[in-house]
Amino acid sequence: MGYVNDRIGAILSARGWDVRNFAVAPVSVPHAQEAMVPLAFATARLRHQRTGRVDLAIHDGAGIAVRTPSRQWAERHLVLYHGLAYGPGAWLGNDAVDLHVANSPYLARSLRALCGLPDWERQTVLDPEGFSRITDIAMPVPCVASPEGDPGFTLGGGVPDSVHRALDSGVILGHALQPSKQDLMATVAVLFWLNDALRSTGQRAMLVISEESLPLSHRQTIDGVLAGTGLTCDALFIPVPLLRQRAVFQLFGLCRFGLAYNLFPEPFGFYVLESVFAGCPVYTNGAGNNRFLLPPGHGIEVIETDAMAPDAAGNTDPSAFKCVADAIVRDLHVGASVRDACASGHARIAATWSLSAFESGLLGAIERAHGPAPETPAFDALRIGYAPFVRGIDRARQRVRSDYGSQVLELHALALIDAIVGRTPDRLDAEERRAVDRFGLFERGVLALNLDPDLPAG
Repeated sequence: MGYVNDRIGAILSARGWDVRNFAVAPVSVPHAQEAMVPLAFATARLRHQRTGRVDLAIHDGAGIAVRTPSRQWAERHLVLYHGLAYGPGAWLGNDAVDLHVANSPYLARSLRALCGLPDWERQTVLDPEGFSRITDIAMPVPCVASPEGDPGFTLGGGVPDSVHRALDSGVILGHALQPSKQDLMATVAVLFWLNDALRSTGQRAMLVISEESLPLSHRQTIDGVLAGTGLTCDALFIPVPLLRQRAVFQLFGLCRFGLAYNLFPEPFGFYVLESVFAGCPVYTNGAGNNRFLLPPGHGIEVIETDAMAPDAAGNTDPSAFKCVADAIVRDLHVGASVRDACASGHARIAATWSLSAFESGLLGAIERAHGPAPETPAFDALRIGYAPFVRGIDRARQRVRSDYGSQVLELHALALIDAIVGRTPDRLDAEERRAVDRFGLFERGVLALNLDPDLPAG
């Protein structure tokens, strides 16, 4: 996110814009309680307000809380979303936002699903203006401009000795560095089956993981799950502290596989793309945009089955993840084809997510923000489709695999979905509308209104 935001000012300055960045002043009072008494923030706001009304304010998702979009202080507002976790009350339904710019088509579809929550009684959606003011642009992926790591990103350490010792001892290394994003139990299951498959060859595999993802309580839980298997948390994971960007890219080059079996729905996917760019394939359940980043055969393999969805009690059978380990073992034995796939991914990444592509997309978005407001589509022109969060539906078990939260649906809800997907709102009768609300199919992230709905899931 910082890498992207840092480029915006330079791009606009080169085009002759007078760019004024907002930066919070450093706290001058030792041990100041800025979290409860935000004086440094207020001081920075005061200085910013002295500059007067601006032509265009560009907010990022987190920056939306710095100053809420309003015509009082800026003529136009553009919000660049790196995710939707920050201040939804400041942008959802705010007609001062001239353009909502997502960092991927997936995130743009997610924004439309939110803005398009239906109000059947009033025959409209939550945010009709916002629904028509959404676009997406290509992000600049750091490794494209700096394959060895951006020299300006120096926070963090180098590749730890523990990683090199494991390599020297013949360990097959994988990585899953993103802290707190992975489904840890799914990751443990993949590693268990991978080591089970490698045992006959005398090999073993370990996963390099962020220290933040393995606090003592998690380590103890993993040891309890593995009790009696001959494996422990220490036998499966190499925890590492924060690594600087150059070290991360070096690590990708040392690893044979990456795992992204995540609970967190990735809005874009820098980490996954950077791994493939370095020649290391990634295996993922495809949560969020990870399933859309690259076509098959380009270094990202999306493996998710109906059995991986949790049951009504939230439990998942660990054996469901054996197929992931089998795919990794298969690819370890066909190194040339994996290298070819990553090379294809490398070329596509370089062509798609460059600084020049980002500049072109950003300037186009700014031009669009200055143009006339797009026409708001009529409520009955929209069509009911599956929400972008749905990854699959197992109708036999009534399970939905979803970025919003996997869940079990009622049989009548599934029948209703099959009956109304593809229809326009005016084609639903009163009982169907009541049933949609009763089952909460939009609020649960199963259905969404679209101009061009995606093909049915499952």
